[in-house]
Amino acid sequence: MKKAVLPLWLATLALSPHVSAQTPSPAPAPSTPGAAPGEPALPNVEDPMLAPPPPPVHVVTSWREALSLLRARSTQLRSQLAQVDVARARSREALANALPQLGTALGSTFVREELLTHDVTGPVLEPGNPPVPVTATTTLPSPNPALGAGLLLRIPAFYPKVWYDKSTADDNITTQKLTTKEVEREVIASVADTIVTTVTAEHLAESTRVQLKSALSTLDLTRRRSSLGASSALDVLRAEGDVQTARAQVVAADETMLEAREALGLALGSPEGWGVTEDIHLDALTADARASCHAETDVRQRSDVRAAAAALHVAERGPGSVDWAFWPTLDAVSQLTYANGTLSNGEHVSWTIGLSLNWTLYDGGLRYGQKDEAKALARVAQESLTDTQRRAELQVTQALRAVTVAETNLTVSAKARDIAVETARLARVAFVNGSGTSFDLVQTAGTARQAELDLIVKQFQVLRARVAALLALSDCDV
Repeated sequence: MKKAVLPLWLATLALSPHVSAQTPSPAPAPSTPGAAPGEPALPNVEDPMLAPPPPPVHVVTSWREALSLLRARSTQLRSQLAQVDVARARSREALANALPQLGTALGSTFVREELLTHDVTGPVLEPGNPPVPVTATTTLPSPNPALGAGLLLRIPAFYPKVWYDKSTADDNITTQKLTTKEVEREVIASVADTIVTTVTAEHLAESTRVQLKSALSTLDLTRRRSSLGASSALDVLRAEGDVQTARAQVVAADETMLEAREALGLALGSPEGWGVTEDIHLDALTADARASCHAETDVRQRSDVRAAAAALHVAERGPGSVDWAFWPTLDAVSQLTYANGTLSNGEHVSWTIGLSLNWTLYDGGLRYGQKDEAKALARVAQESLTDTQRRAELQVTQALRAVTVAETNLTVSAKARDIAVETARLARVAFVNGSGTSFDLVQTAGTARQAELDLIVKQFQVLRARVAALLALSDCDV
């Protein structure tokens, strides 16, 4: 199996305690158009939709707080931890079959009264010295009611299948622990992604309000020019249409932000939306993730691959368990019995000790079917391991490539934004000076607005890709 090698920048990021991800800062909110030297300033406006979005009920202040909430509330993690406890319980159940067992002896503990009795007359010996024979009538059965109690101690002396199954159960505990490590990696990756998504959505919501304010300022200026006869009614309608487009973007951005907060809350184990504190440094998010996860250099060391390999080992022990079922078993048995009547030794109490050999010579072919099933399950586990390794290698390759793609897209988006903003600025200057059209003004303003929003998304996609690349080949602890 080939190894997935980290690129130099990611290896430095993952292993050095002094280096953190250098993610570009979020794009600055565009100022009201017209601020450039020589460009007429647009008027300030007020509008209810310019008010900031409602703050979240709960706020994540740090990565450590997020991990603490995960540890306490994550249903996925707690369910997997319960699976570890289940594996431990089954190991204890397997051990019980190899330990001594003490209980009441079957058939020797009873209270019985005969409902149909009869009398028998005959000679009996009356106590005395010497005993005197007399004639007496006796009711049979006697004694009635009959009482008896017994204890049976069974000590397994030779149970190879039980000992083998106990070892298999212990191996299954290891498998569940490795599965827990994979769940921890997945929930950490999910929370990191939702944190970045939430911050991105909040920045988008803020940016759309800035864009709406710019569109409202342009509309106010166009109306003033129209009142002076410098613009037509068509110019005003185009500006109004641009405002409505900006309003729709505000509404969509707010809904995206609320959904992102709800997704973050769900990832943290809460039915309510969670936000992220404004002063959180996302550049430190990777460094914080590195504190909980350490990078691996071989995809075979990833937790899901190791868990699949451990599951294969457990499955491969299945046929061996059936093989041991063909062997006989030997028990050391001791039984203590008391009855209110005489027992076979003529006393009220008996105590026996012995060995019990059990050997199933033919069971109708049950064990052969069980062995075939165990072999088939081992093949299934082998294919599952192969599939897991392939998927892990592909995920690591895609995660590393996604960083390059995200950085390239960011460069392209930044250049496109600069071009769109400059084009919109020139269109505003031309419109204010009377040499431009309202169509150019509205079109270039919309293009610039989309370019600003796209740049914000691309910037956070770089951070998301870097965090995902780190966690794609890591072993994490919650």
